[in-house]
Amino acid sequence: MVEEIITLENDDVRVKVMAHHGGRVTHLINQRDEREWLIGPRAVDTTPPRLDDVYTDTNHFGWDEMLPTIDPCQYPGEPYSDLALADHGELWTALWEVIGRGPTSLHQRVEGQRMKYVFERVLELRGAVLRCEYRCVTPVDTAMLWALHPQFVTRDATRLQLHPEPVAVLDTSRATPRVRDWPGDLIVERDIVSGSDLMIYVDPMVAVESASLLDADGSSLTMTWDRRFARYLGIWADHGRHSGGRVIAIEPTNSFYDDLSKAVAHRRATLFAANQPLTWWVEIALQSAKVAPA
Repeated sequence: MVEEIITLENDDVRVKVMAHHGGRVTHLINQRDEREWLIGPRAVDTTPPRLDDVYTDTNHFGWDEMLPTIDPCQYPGEPYSDLALADHGELWTALWEVIGRGPTSLHQRVEGQRMKYVFERVLELRGAVLRCEYRCVTPVDTAMLWALHPQFVTRDATRLQLHPEPVAVLDTSRATPRVRDWPGDLIVERDIVSGSDLMIYVDPMVAVESASLLDADGSSLTMTWDRRFARYLGIWADHGRHSGGRVIAIEPTNSFYDDLSKAVAHRRATLFAANQPLTWWVEIALQSAKVAPA
């Protein structure tokens, strides 16, 4: 099956999305300065990933949705006692369907592979803003972890800034997490040794409202999200360990942190009540590079 790629486009932004396999967003481009914000594939291989594949062993790229977990684990209790949950969840390996589409909008739907739920996403361009609206419903009370997983490619000296700034963050890159100071920004080539990566979380008591990636030439990306649902923020930065370049993933999420079973045990996960749809949103605003006067 040849994958269909759907393009959404206006004068400001061009977005490309896989119609079926994983619903992956493959391109997010600022039309005003041609800045591509999503990293491309590491290999030519186009074999679709399968449930139970290890995410970092596949030809991952672009932007995926994570549900119902990130780290593989067993479901904690009823209604799916000890059910094995796949690495990075089910959505990135599932077959999605297209519900509706237009020049600047796309509505997709996917059903759970091992768990019973229906997940929907609507992407819509509004000028230089990409609006993402989500809806998820399950027939039985179910705890689930959702996280955005967009692999934003950085340039030399691209800075990540958080607003408002936290004082410290939790580094979960090691077996034993540790608290570390937040230096005010993060630059991949300055702060992460080549060939390694970093996974951090903002303290769950700190209310970060937006995150921005700022290029040296003035091109920028700013993400905001529905904090009523996604109360937590993870950040994954990779300097060539798992990706084909330098990546920062801004990951709003409803759980703290990657393992659903641990999040439930610490009461840091969301219960999706039976037949009561939950909705939430994310917005990504693009700013073009500053043009020097002639």
